[in-house]
Amino acid sequence: MEADELINALRHSDRDAFNEVYRSYYTQLLSYARLMVSPQTAEDLVHDVFIRLWNNRETLSPEISGGNLRAFLFRSVYNACVSLIRKRISKLNHESWLSKQIEDEINYWDWDRNDAVRRLYDKDIAQMIEKAVSELPPKCRQVFLMSYCEGLSDKHIAERLSLSLSTVENHIHNALVRLRKSIGIGD
Repeated sequence: MEADELINALRHSDRDAFNEVYRSYYTQLLSYARLMVSPQTAEDLVHDVFIRLWNNRETLSPEISGGNLRAFLFRSVYNACVSLIRKRISKLNHESWLSKQIEDEINYWDWDRNDAVRRLYDKDIAQMIEKAVSELPPKCRQVFLMSYCEGLSDKHIAERLSLSLSTVENHIHNALVRLRKSIGIGD
């Protein structure tokens, strides 16, 4: 069948004309597509081009004849490959962007990497400790504060408060036990 007759028959839903176009160009189009994409993807894209050709057969321009049909099919395969490659690049870019967003979000809430979160966390802990210290018995609280806040030695605290060294040590021990229990650290 001549090229003009082939296109005209194709436009009028002639299945034999379509089969002839398919047999004539499939191998060439497949080889061309494989230059741009994987073999399996090339097969899928070439089949898609032929499906679109059949689905749009009634709207084929009469100018697509002879060499123009070949050029039309090659251009269609080229456009399908480029479109797929662009979609894949866009998807990779989006996945990369999304991955970065997730990493940034994780890093934002990581108190080791975010000073604001660390300060909030430290402030929360400080408030818990302050509350726990305020609940200590008065003498125990006084000894603990002198030891840990003022940095006084046990001996100096004992002299200053007129207590025995063992009493000071007991107050500090009891304070630490209560504080650990109060803020949920240790037993």
